Amino acid sequence: MITIHARGNEKIGIGNLARCYELVKFLSTKGYEVVGIFECDEKLFARFENEKIFRSSEFSNSLNLIKKLKTQIYICDLLDADANLSDTLRDIGVKKIVHFNGLEKGFRPDVLVVMDDFEYELKFKDLKIYRGFKYYIIANDIVKNRPANAKQIKNIKNVLISFGGSDPAYFSEYFAKTISDDKYRYTLILGPAMSLERKEFIKSIKKPNLAYIDSPSNLINLLLECDLFVTLGGMSTYEAMCLGIPASGVRWSYLGYCVEQFGKKAMINDLGNIDKAYENLLNLNIENVNKICQNAFDIIDGKSLQNIEKIIRNLI
Repeated sequence: MITIHARGNEKIGIGNLARCYELVKFLSTKGYEVVGIFECDEKLFARFENEKIFRSSEFSNSLNLIKKLKTQIYICDLLDADANLSDTLRDIGVKKIVHFNGLEKGFRPDVLVVMDDFEYELKFKDLKIYRGFKYYIIANDIVKNRPANAKQIKNIKNVLISFGGSDPAYFSEYFAKTISDDKYRYTLILGPAMSLERKEFIKSIKKPNLAYIDSPSNLINLLLECDLFVTLGGMSTYEAMCLGIPASGVRWSYLGYCVEQFGKKAMINDLGNIDKAYENLLNLNIENVNKICQNAFDIIDGKSLQNIEKIIRNLI
């Protein structure tokens, strides 16, 4: 049995749940005995409901499920996995542990999958490491809509803004208040993990060229229809790249490093910190935007699920 364990909420977003959802579905189609355990509330779980996925209300309940399922391969997508968890997993019979996040808290997997190719160095011993953008999970629905070529724009008219399922940076409020130009038409996504109170406040901010969309089931059509995508540098950034849509990122917290590194690799337009992001957005160079978009499209090719399946096949 393969068990894939993830968590999502308003504070940490839903990207971990979304990519694990895709992995559960993909492995199921390949004949693997696989289940997912998602720690989230019922509202979020409704977005990922699947007969192969169980909802867990808390961590202790997840551990009981892992043991009950007689898990042999455990795939972890928790941000706070620690040494106690890996010890517990081995005590209850887990044979192999695969991890999708950092090891800062002492978590000890057998395999580490690093889904980027940024500049930081990895110095782990006795650990099999798979690294590169080719392992960053892209939803199958995105891949199915991938065009033959990246979008090449003559000018920017429609700007799509989405800061994830929960927008922990509170950048949605900032942009809603700050937008004052008549150069672009803006669509701001209000994520499903944002509180009702936040959404109502943001919607109360009215601008003639600003529209809101609340909790879309996916961003595919919205991305394909826009000329530029503004985000934090997480999962939706990769989705835009895979679809050949010009992406730009605002630096925030731990994702700020991702935006900076993407910028250095000419994969997105780095808008900098929030205090300069709006000004930089208005002054983007179209030729540079198109070059960056093409480069990112070539790198994020939509084959990540097949690449991760090869890792699991090797473990088995």
